[in-house]
Amino acid sequence: MTMYVITHKAFDYPLPTGYTPILVGADKNANPNHYQPDNEGENISDKNPSYCELTGLYWLWKNANDEYIGLSHYRRYFSKYPTRGRMYLATIIKGKVAPVSLKKLDEIMQTTEWILSEPEQGGEGNVKQQFENFHNANDLAITRQVISEFSPKVLSAFDQVMQQSQISFYNMFYTSKSEMDAYCEWLFKILFEVEKRTDIANYDQYQQRLYGFLSERLLNVWIKYRQVSVTYLAEYQTDELDRSYAIDRFKQKLKS
Repeated sequence: MTMYVITHKAFDYPLPTGYTPILVGADKNANPNHYQPDNEGENISDKNPSYCELTGLYWLWKNANDEYIGLSHYRRYFSKYPTRGRMYLATIIKGKVAPVSLKKLDEIMQTTEWILSEPEQGGEGNVKQQFENFHNANDLAITRQVISEFSPKVLSAFDQVMQQSQISFYNMFYTSKSEMDAYCEWLFKILFEVEKRTDIANYDQYQQRLYGFLSERLLNVWIKYRQVSVTYLAEYQTDELDRSYAIDRFKQKLKS
């Protein structure tokens, strides 16, 4: 059982037992701390600028052998709390929140099939409108078309997720390796075809991360299609969550 921590650089943050950094874009990024690189074995490390953490996910799919497996980020982790409200309150009281332990994750897995980040709204409108507000709307239309051709049974789930107001972001999860493998087999088949039909050559560096952005939505589509059991945990960003930030956010939640 391992929680893999995606990073593109060396970082200094105390990780619980069972958390292992994986360096993405290892073809180009320095690795002074000898993290597990994503360019060993079968890999797509060279796609990192446009696939983001997915080059790490692909490496896990093709090379890892854990019974249970997860993905978080060097500055973004699951807490042990089911909601952000409870996490903010705990931070106000304790002053900090730590990544959830692997022991706790494995306990949760006895009664669920996936652990995802607590759903949130990524802007105004529904998920489709949110994506179109920040990215190229045609890229999402192409993705829908690819799903309709390559995976038509999933199309209804795609349309339902696009009409939601909230989803789980960040491509963070914890699940069994078999569940992850089934998801990856579907995801990369879709994304590799979308990549063939999209042109990101003139996108700026941020927008070139297209396939990472799409996958954040597609994880929710897969979960909707599979109708698996899900437990949500509040995630936090290490450079934001301190007592003063938690107080502000907790006040906002009380108002809403």
